[in-house]
Amino acid sequence: MTLRLLATTLALLVFLPGSALAQGQPTATDLRLGLVGQWSGALGYRDYQTDLLFEIPVTTTIATPGDGATQVRQSLFDDGPDKPVWITTVSLDDRATGTSTSASFRAGTSPELSTGTVRVAAFTDATRWTLIYSETGEDDDQPADIRVTETRDGDTLLEVKEVRPVGADDTAWRFRNQTRLTRTGD
Repeated sequence: MTLRLLATTLALLVFLPGSALAQGQPTATDLRLGLVGQWSGALGYRDYQTDLLFEIPVTTTIATPGDGATQVRQSLFDDGPDKPVWITTVSLDDRATGTSTSASFRAGTSPELSTGTVRVAAFTDATRWTLIYSETGEDDDQPADIRVTETRDGDTLLEVKEVRPVGADDTAWRFRNQTRLTRTGD
């Protein structure tokens, strides 16, 4: 076991509420904080004109300042020769309300701020779980319900974003984008 994994495990035990320990299931925040490290993979997105999936390479560094609630993701997307795109997202979880507020920054665009609920949908252990994030926002300049399903399976992480018109039924969910990552280091 690496020193970082041991430190993360100990940190989770310190911040884990007693009731969650008794039930054997950590909170979504605890699981998210276990993602600290280096990751690489691809961003896949649905093109609205062709309805085809396109993928571009991405590398991501996930860090936490150690406060038990904040996560910082810095991602570099390769959008072609001489077109690197950096996106930095800072998320702050509120354990009491089960929400996560994120601010995303990308050069040349206005910062994006969002708040949504996050819940543990499945849990096997600290490296095998599924979280579901839900919020109301915009997609293609229209009001939309947004759902992101984040699944960790060991050293792989898959985030799938789906959208639907606000208030539509469950059959209206449509794939928007995904990020496939593999852990490359601590």
